[in-house]
Amino acid sequence: MPKAGIAYGPRITAPDYDQIAQDAKKQVLKDLGLERADDLIVFKARPDNLVVKAAEILQQADAELAAYVGDRDRALAHLWFYEHRIGLAKTAGLTAVGYRQAIARLLFGDKNRPLPTGSSNEELAKAGREHKVQRIKDAEKELLEAAPIVFAARTRRDIAVRYMQEAVLALSQEPYGWSPDRIAEHAGVPRDVVYKQRRTARQRHGM
Repeated sequence: MPKAGIAYGPRITAPDYDQIAQDAKKQVLKDLGLERADDLIVFKARPDNLVVKAAEILQQADAELAAYVGDRDRALAHLWFYEHRIGLAKTAGLTAVGYRQAIARLLFGDKNRPLPTGSSNEELAKAGREHKVQRIKDAEKELLEAAPIVFAARTRRDIAVRYMQEAVLALSQEPYGWSPDRIAEHAGVPRDVVYKQRRTARQRHGM
């Protein structure tokens, strides 16, 4: 929220995250080979194929997150401490809490640490220097490039992981009856991931 005593630069126009989310969902369904979101539920998709495709989507999404989250967060921190822009949460596709956590994680490695504050532009900039916040040339441009990629990757990941959970659950039951080891080997993921996904799916279905 804007604070008294601080002069803010113009609000940065946010990308159309609603459209990005819709496009991400369509892409996931296409990559999974599904025509509709409920195709797995009505068993129009084979879970042994689906679990592999879902794992591939997760791997790609994780790679994009690893590549771009840092760029997004460094740009956010620069704009918070040095250029003093408002509306950064919306610009980044985050909640008000989420964007503060992103900056705190960058500064302290702990998303729950409170951010340094100041009652003037100069005090905020000083706090940024004291916490070694990197100055980013063209930070607005970098934020607008990185944030939509991160948002899309996280959206694809959130959607795909649910399908993976359902596929893992289906494979662990009859007529498949696969063990977690077999599912993990088939999907190319660690065994503990399979256990976690199966547990989450079971809880969702009240099992």
